[in-house]
Amino acid sequence: MNFMITQVRRQGVLALVLAVLLMLSTGLTAQAAESDKTYTVTANLYCPGELNTQLPGVTAYLTNGNNPLGIDGYEAVAPTTPVSDNATLTVGADGTLTLSLKVPNPVFTLQKIGGCSNATIVSAPRDDREYATTDGSVSRSGRITGLTLTLSDTTGKYIFTDCTEFPTLLGVDWTVPLTLEVDLSGVELTPSQSEQEETAAPTSPPSTEPSVPPTQPPTTAVNLDALNSIIATAERSANTAIVSVDGNDVEPGKVWVTQADLDTLKTELAKAKAALAAADQSTVDAAVQALTDAHRTFTASQQSGKKVTEASETDTTLAEGTYTVSCNIWFNKADTGLPLNPHITNPTFPPYNPVLDNSTLTVDAEGNGKVTIPVTISDKVMTVRSLTGLSFTDVETTEDGAITSVSVELGRISTESTVITQLCTAEIQMGDLAMSISGLEKDHTWPAVFELNLSDIPTSDGGKMPVVEVEMMNADDASQAMASAGVSGETDPASEETPVPPETPSPEESSLEQSAPVFPIGAIAAAVAVVALAAAIVVGKKKLRK
Repeated sequence: MNFMITQVRRQGVLALVLAVLLMLSTGLTAQAAESDKTYTVTANLYCPGELNTQLPGVTAYLTNGNNPLGIDGYEAVAPTTPVSDNATLTVGADGTLTLSLKVPNPVFTLQKIGGCSNATIVSAPRDDREYATTDGSVSRSGRITGLTLTLSDTTGKYIFTDCTEFPTLLGVDWTVPLTLEVDLSGVELTPSQSEQEETAAPTSPPSTEPSVPPTQPPTTAVNLDALNSIIATAERSANTAIVSVDGNDVEPGKVWVTQADLDTLKTELAKAKAALAAADQSTVDAAVQALTDAHRTFTASQQSGKKVTEASETDTTLAEGTYTVSCNIWFNKADTGLPLNPHITNPTFPPYNPVLDNSTLTVDAEGNGKVTIPVTISDKVMTVRSLTGLSFTDVETTEDGAITSVSVELGRISTESTVITQLCTAEIQMGDLAMSISGLEKDHTWPAVFELNLSDIPTSDGGKMPVVEVEMMNADDASQAMASAGVSGETDPASEETPVPPETPSPEESSLEQSAPVFPIGAIAAAVAVVALAAAIVVGKKKLRK
């Protein structure tokens, strides 16, 4: 009888153990469900218009797949509008905020991202596609296609100061800081999160003041990311500025400002640097706005150089004959608002380089010259409707009035200079692609540069004109030009990719892992102990039967 009672008791204990295990399992599942909450949110990663010195004022969204070429099935327009409901935010039981989003734009490609004080990149997967200019001359292998990151606060604004972008339409690298804005209005936050001030992780120097007594509210850190970004942009502009009184001593391919313009920018720059030590966010934000406005004014004050070839009388002239020469007509980007210097004599895209051996020069017995120049710029960039300011003749046009060829009467050509530079004026109509990229209106009247290279042309005394190489801009030169404008740096993203931690999951894998149950260590230990107890009882029961 005692044996049977003991056996029943042990069976009851075993049943109790199983019940406890079931309760623990149910409780753990419920706790896991409550620990992680996932939301669909709006998150936009973009290049701010105020930091875009190549296309001032134009904001480009990397989270918008639209592109002027219509690649990957997206709409053939510039990505200048934000998107919505495009990201996943997981709120952990411990308050951790993990954001996953796609970066779909295949033309304004993201090559590198980092340098944010209040967000940390967890993973930045890349694809292995080739991203190249339309003519295939410049390319990058792969781009960042998605991001998973942790947000350190709930301000909803995160600035990344260490970035590289490769716009395939331009074929050069940009290093414009990027901003990530996340709409957290529909997210249920823990009390500690919802009480956060609209500031980010500490970026200001440590305070020398005594620690705050416990009875006072805690101080909030000052976010300096936006201020550091605009300081870097304005400082590059100031350091590379050319100062002139009237521009007559500046080459047409360069831009200049007055000393007063530069002094005004430097004054605001000094004030902004002083604000780096500010103890409150409002002072920092005011400094950001003031320097942004000053830099915008400074950029608008830039003018193209006006230095031209002075006419001179010489006994020697060019020898009579017909020659193939390099002659280009182009615009300074400071006058157009377009990136780089578009050449209306270049049929490729982007047309930032001069072309060689494209024109015909005819010289008569008296040394008078006439050059005929094809106007070949793609109509998706622009069409030229009128050219004035020089002795233009023999203008050829299409049926709708777009100029395709023009001749210039040069008079008696001096042999004092191999390169003849003059200024003229062009009326143009922007093409759809250029309008989409720049945001400019269709019709414009711009100053233009006429540049004729007479290298190796025979002279009347039996000699030849000295050879002067036509200045071509390769990808590195273009990147340096961008850098001088405060846009790009010298880092090649192909050789310095965004580091990704080993075995880091993709955004999709991260989302799956984040939604899996998370079991507290204490609960797991309790479950293990109960299982061990049950095992001991079963073993004991078997021994008694024996």
